Amino acid sequence: MEYTDTILIVDDSQMITKVLSFIVKKAGYHVLTAGDGKNALELLDGRAVDLVITDLHMPVMDGNQLICEIRKREHYRYLPVVLFNTDIEKNGKEILRTSGATMLFDKKNIKEKIISTIQKMLG
Repeated sequence: MEYTDTILIVDDSQMITKVLSFIVKKAGYHVLTAGDGKNALELLDGRAVDLVITDLHMPVMDGNQLICEIRKREHYRYLPVVLFNTDIEKNGKEILRTSGATMLFDKKNIKEKIISTIQKMLG
C-alpha cells in the first residue's frame, strides 16, 4: 500500500534513523530524516509533513526544544509529534505534559510498534 503521508524522523543515532526510515518506507510512507532538532526545523520550511517522530535526548536541539519551535510555526502548530525516550516509566506523564508532544513512546518497543502508532496518529 502506498501512502501520501510524509513522516519526519529525528534522532541523533544514524542507526536508529536508518532502521526506522526503512520500516516506515517499507510500509509505504514518505520519509524525511534529521539528526537533531535544528536540522529538523530546516525541513519544516512549508513542505507537507504529516507527522514528526523525534527522540527526546539529542545534541544541538533536543526533542522538547524542537516541539516548542514546531508549535511556534503557524503552518505546523497542530502537527502531531510522537516523542520517544528510554525509560518512560519513571517520568513519562511529566514529559508528555510539559513537552507539547501528542504522544510519548518507549524507545525499547519502537521497531515493533512504529507502524501501528503512525496509523493511529494519522487515522
